[in-house]
This record gives sequence, structure tokens and C-alpha cells, in this order.
Amino acid sequence: MPINGTELARMIDSTHIKTLATKTEIDEMITQAKEYHFIAINGPASYFSYLVEQLEGTDTNPGFGCTRWSGADPTHCKVYAAKWAIALGAQEIDMVMNQSYLVSGLYKEAEEDIRAVKEAIGDKALKVIIECPLHSEKLITRAAEIIIASGADCIKTCTGTEGPSTLRHIEIISGVAKGRVWIKAAGGIRDVETVDRMLGLGVSRFGISYQSARTICDDANNRSARA
Repeated sequence: MPINGTELARMIDSTHIKTLATKTEIDEMITQAKEYHFIAINGPASYFSYLVEQLEGTDTNPGFGCTRWSGADPTHCKVYAAKWAIALGAQEIDMVMNQSYLVSGLYKEAEEDIRAVKEAIGDKALKVIIECPLHSEKLITRAAEIIIASGADCIKTCTGTEGPSTLRHIEIISGVAKGRVWIKAAGGIRDVETVDRMLGLGVSRFGISYQSARTICDDANNRSARA
């Protein structure tokens, strides 16, 4: 039987990380998360302590990204930000792998950068973003291998700022992961049919804009009611 909206909500990180995100929109995302019981929400990093405060006592986790879009922040800055968020209550950390290291063939440096953050946060989950839309299939494969070798917990396709996730991205990552890490798809996921296909390819978490997350869950519940 296809997944229903209640089940799906526990696999969704509802997000609003746009540059011009407003406080009103952040509050809308928080209210929506409480209603739908999303597993996590992600907003601009400057709102993280506010998310922690507003989500206290709920079953939704405040999400935190310790890097900018390029992943080029110095490693010690990523480590500091990740530890700060964990101290405030983050259960998971998202980070963009260093894109310059990746395309420059500095694979050892890319791996060490990720490993440093993972070691800093211990048993908390680390989700590492490849930014698949920027890269060839060969480089996506190499990036997935680097992430697994680093000890991270999850491979995430992209932030959504550089383009959408595709089914082909998931196929490539799933072929490398082979159950060793879990997979999060994010970027451009707008309907429940896409969710179904990605679930079939091994995705276990989704990053979905807060505007689309509600609609997708409602659609999943409506089809379950009709079945």
C-alpha cells in the first residue's frame, strides 16, 4: 500500500532556507510542523535558537546546517557551528561537502573535512550534501564514496539552491550506499508521485519546502482514504 501522509510526515524535513525568508514565514513553518508532526524543520541558521525554543515539547526536531552553500567554510568553523547547535538541542547536522575540494580532486581533504564534523558531534546524525545538480555521474559516485568513508550517517542529494534532485541522482547514490548509510533526497520535490519513486529507490528522508510539504502529505492521505 502506498505511504500515507501521517507516515510520510515522519520522513520529511520541512524547510525554508531562502535568502529572503521572513520571520512570518518561519512562524508559518513552525505552526505547520506542529500540525503535521514533521520529523524536523530547517530554517536560516540565525533562527536556530528560536526553532529550539518554539519546538520544545513537540516531536519535531530543530534542524541545523553548519555550512554555506559552497561548503567552503574552514573546517574549524563547521566544527564550531555543529557543536554549538548540538549543545542547543540539535539531533542532526546538515553540511555541504567542500565543493572546491571535490572538483579539484582533493578527495582526502574533502573526506577529512567531513570526518572532523562527525567526530565533533559524536552519535548525532551527520547528513552530508553532494549538490548533485552541479556534478557528473562519475563525480557524484566519487562524492558518495568519500562521504561513506568519512563516517557520516547520511548522503543528501542537494540543498535545492543549485537545482533539483532527480531519480538518476538517487539511483547513483543508492548503488554506492548499499545500505551503509541512509539517503535523503532534497530539492525540487513537489508531488507525492516523485516521493513514491524515490522511496522505491531507497530514500528514507526528504527535504521539502514548507510550502510543498503540507500539500504532499495531504495528497498522500487523500489517496489512502480513497483506497
